[in-house]
Amino acid sequence: MRALFTRLRNHRGAGVTLLAAMMFPVLLGTALLGVDGARLYYHKLLFRQSVQAASLAGANKLTTYYTSGTNSTTTIVSTAQQFAGLNMPSGKYGTIVPAADVVVGNWDIVNRTFTSLATSGGTTPNAVQVTGRSTAANGNPLLTMFGATFSKTSVDLTTVATSSYATGKAFHVIVINDLSGSFSPSIANQRAADQAILDCVKNSAGPDSQFGLVGITGHYSLTQTPLVVSTNYAALTTKITGVKSCGNTGAPACSGSNVASGIYRATKSDLFANASYNDTFKNIVVITDGVPNANSFTYTREDGIYPTPTSAIATCTNNCTDAKLLTMAQNQANYANSLGISISTIYYSGNTSASQRAGYAASLATLRKGTGISLVVPTNAQISSAFGAFCATMSSKLMAVN
Repeated sequence: MRALFTRLRNHRGAGVTLLAAMMFPVLLGTALLGVDGARLYYHKLLFRQSVQAASLAGANKLTTYYTSGTNSTTTIVSTAQQFAGLNMPSGKYGTIVPAADVVVGNWDIVNRTFTSLATSGGTTPNAVQVTGRSTAANGNPLLTMFGATFSKTSVDLTTVATSSYATGKAFHVIVINDLSGSFSPSIANQRAADQAILDCVKNSAGPDSQFGLVGITGHYSLTQTPLVVSTNYAALTTKITGVKSCGNTGAPACSGSNVASGIYRATKSDLFANASYNDTFKNIVVITDGVPNANSFTYTREDGIYPTPTSAIATCTNNCTDAKLLTMAQNQANYANSLGISISTIYYSGNTSASQRAGYAASLATLRKGTGISLVVPTNAQISSAFGAFCATMSSKLMAVN
């Protein structure tokens, strides 16, 4: 045998065959290791993308948390699970996103942290966090071929993805407050809405975001200069608390509600028309009881009577009808939108008769522009849920933040 082995070793062809035979297990193992590595990389990538898609899909349904009437997470959870299953079917991969691992909460854009509502006790989530699991205990983990050699035939994976509307981009809001006598029964609702919007900006927008108030009557607009929310939150809250209806001490005389003048004021060069607001989210929110009205006046450009700042022909100059005042407001809304400003409307009934409320709310909604929304919130009880939805969808861009 020794002689045979020597002859084989000295024979060139036989030597190659012998070397190949000796190397075959090594080559096979290397090949299996490469296959396992490629499968593991693909599985991890698919797994991570599937969980992220689930979080984005769930966050896109945040409005249902508020509009369901019960602050329910049912739709958010089912949507997140649905998208996870579309990417990684449970029959093949197991349930990678258990229902308990779809959590609503708030994303802190400054500290880049997520806090669940269960922890914070909050009521206005702006983010959804999804934890994906591919483990033996959770269904069907990644099985390996080469790992059996080392008594490990599966790889457990866990990943977390968070999606939110809080992008960190500067997000500016100017709220137009109706100070007219007809709106006075809803002034408390208006202050609560102002505060809810301010809190929305504070909790969900970038640290340089600004908030401002413009008060309107029939022939009067009062501007309170926007302030950076992160450093002036207390001062802004005090201003909101001080909002009063016309005729009260420190408030203008009663003369109607000219919405056009408020929108015109918000688009002037010292406000949203200023170049410093370029490449930011700009929003106007109009809070009123519907159709504009006013006493008999001789109007000036400040009352929003021209469709654009350079227009030569006014929509109406004196004794304007309610219909003309609405047209003026619509013209100003169109001009604001040309500057990249989104307009939202919020209707409260004031002292409007029940038979007119639906029509007035519909007229007000014609001012909505861009990514703005129209809300009808006649009672204090609806403010929290309605503005939770408002904060979750206002011009903010849905993003995977973690």
